[in-house]
Amino acid sequence: MDTRLREFLTERKVEEDVIKKLEDENIDETVIPLMTDSDLAKYIPKVGDRVSTVAFCRQATLSRTSPSRKESILSRLRQRLTGAEGMPPKKRLSQWAENTNAKRTVRRIELGWMDFDEEKGGFKQVKSVSGGGTRHLSVDKNETVANIKLMAENLFFPNGISKKPKSLSHYSTHIESSQMHVDASSTVDELYKQSKVKILRLYLCTRKKTQQQPQDVEADHAITQPSVVDLTDNEHNQAADDLLVENINSEPSNHFVINDGASISGYLELNDALPWDGLPIVGESEDSDAVVIISGDNRVDISVVELNPETPFTEKESDPPHHTSSLSAGLTGEANIPDQAPPEPRSCPVILTVRRGHCLTDLISAFKDSNIISSEVNIKMLLPNGELEQGEGSGVLRDCLTEFWMDFYDSCTLGVEVKVPFIRHDFQCEEWQAIARVFVVGWKQAGYFPVKLAIPFLEEILYGSTTSSLKDSFLLYVSQEERSVLLKALDDFSSVDTDELLEVLDAHECKQVPTKDTLLPVLAQIGHKVIIQAPMFVIKCWRPVVGSVAGLLPPEGLHHFIAEKKPTVKTVKELLIFPEEMTAAQSTVSRYLKRYIGEIDFNYLQLFLRFCTGSNLLDKAILIEFIETTDFLRRPQSHTCGCVLKLPLGYHSYPDFRSEFNSILASSMWVMDVV
Repeated sequence: MDTRLREFLTERKVEEDVIKKLEDENIDETVIPLMTDSDLAKYIPKVGDRVSTVAFCRQATLSRTSPSRKESILSRLRQRLTGAEGMPPKKRLSQWAENTNAKRTVRRIELGWMDFDEEKGGFKQVKSVSGGGTRHLSVDKNETVANIKLMAENLFFPNGISKKPKSLSHYSTHIESSQMHVDASSTVDELYKQSKVKILRLYLCTRKKTQQQPQDVEADHAITQPSVVDLTDNEHNQAADDLLVENINSEPSNHFVINDGASISGYLELNDALPWDGLPIVGESEDSDAVVIISGDNRVDISVVELNPETPFTEKESDPPHHTSSLSAGLTGEANIPDQAPPEPRSCPVILTVRRGHCLTDLISAFKDSNIISSEVNIKMLLPNGELEQGEGSGVLRDCLTEFWMDFYDSCTLGVEVKVPFIRHDFQCEEWQAIARVFVVGWKQAGYFPVKLAIPFLEEILYGSTTSSLKDSFLLYVSQEERSVLLKALDDFSSVDTDELLEVLDAHECKQVPTKDTLLPVLAQIGHKVIIQAPMFVIKCWRPVVGSVAGLLPPEGLHHFIAEKKPTVKTVKELLIFPEEMTAAQSTVSRYLKRYIGEIDFNYLQLFLRFCTGSNLLDKAILIEFIETTDFLRRPQSHTCGCVLKLPLGYHSYPDFRSEFNSILASSMWVMDVV
């Protein structure tokens, strides 16, 4: 035994018999670190002595390591990392900064072709035998979507002609992605960062031009002056709408008749292209080039404006559309519903002013116009005190869509864990199709998807048939108490209370007494009645509108897509992006945040996501920043457009952090004040 070890044990007042026993067994400082605690306890009985002895021996072993050997190892590591031994640290960093191998300038993408099917009212992928298929390209990461569109056109339409054959000049084209909304100015690198996918897949979407569509302007990417529509003055809007209908019924004029909901605020301007006006086009002139605009002021002024021949009016209807359906038609599902989606008009930006707390009614009113489905929609929120929120951008749009669908679930659906729309006497075909347009615009522009709707209901709308289990969806549709009775009956029919089972089935209008063998098909039949048959009028109203979503979301991926959108504690924690280097105070607050997410229930988890991103679904990563505040001003802050969560550092304990976050999430309204 080494002298230093003996002296150390003596100072620890270890008995001489113990030291002697270690020497007899040749147990020295090189052996002790290799022994387990149970083996060492046979020689050194006290725990403290064992721990301190192991630490002393390890330190002694390290101190005996040859300095030259350590220096040799470090030198070789420096040489591998820098390429030159002894290179200064500053130069090493600059060399890493210029390392071209660490910068990927070329990214792989997949290109497909989807053509619009007029019969089904949606986009359908073109197979390789018809000249489509999947093309694999390596492109510069700074290439824009506009350039990718040109590449796709040259691939699928060589010399302007496809294999079908089809001439490119007869089609309008744009780029879509099943993974996110894309803009023509976005680069490949930005799309990869936004989608977080292994390989980016884009589609060239083509649609045959109608006679009314301009040949030299693309409908989906035209840039026009945005129109501002104020949805908050319901009295003026209703008065103008009533006068509009009265004018049509009493004087069948052959003019375009447009109700301008935006002119109440004086925002409407007639430029080269007419802006979207908030209500459908209800008339047309075949022998006149005049437009009649009905203003929504205190009095109605009618003015005639000569049309420029270049004015891009794209949609023509020979007869005024029906504004409402009869009550009997709404109840029986026999309303006048179009068989296919109307042609998409020229895209133009639209700014909607929506009252916070009234998103459902305001958006339904705005989305009654079919033209808005191809427009870029921006939202401004109006507070109850009449002031506009300062916040604007994609985060406000996501927050408005979230509030819309939460109100829709409460006011227009039945079911517990999954929701199914029910027929309302005050919702006719026009209102249901407006909700479907909110569905499409929210999915294409913000990536928002109503995941609470029952999957068989969505399949029936999107694909025209149901492949999911109706029994499983029905069990999620009923209450927790009813579900436990039904599950018990399915597991062991003899053990369930017959009266209790019959009471549950009678609540859903079951017309037969089930047995052990017939219970399963009976539940499937009830599920079909509740989820498919009851809302069939809604399905018929939605189907021609949401055809474009069906083309971008294949039926085999619907289950997986909805599962990925629903938040869990694990997936929400994975969205958090902390700074690479954190101080002790920042690390403490980050632990508080992770612990808080792990403890809250599902409803608060959705509120946390909405507070950080504007959406209660999994969508974007959350960037964590730390700020210094006083105790009086201390509170978590968020920027929903950039998905940034700012956390103060002045928390003395986890209960303080939890209490403040609970107070914020439990608040009924968040004011967005970041521009």
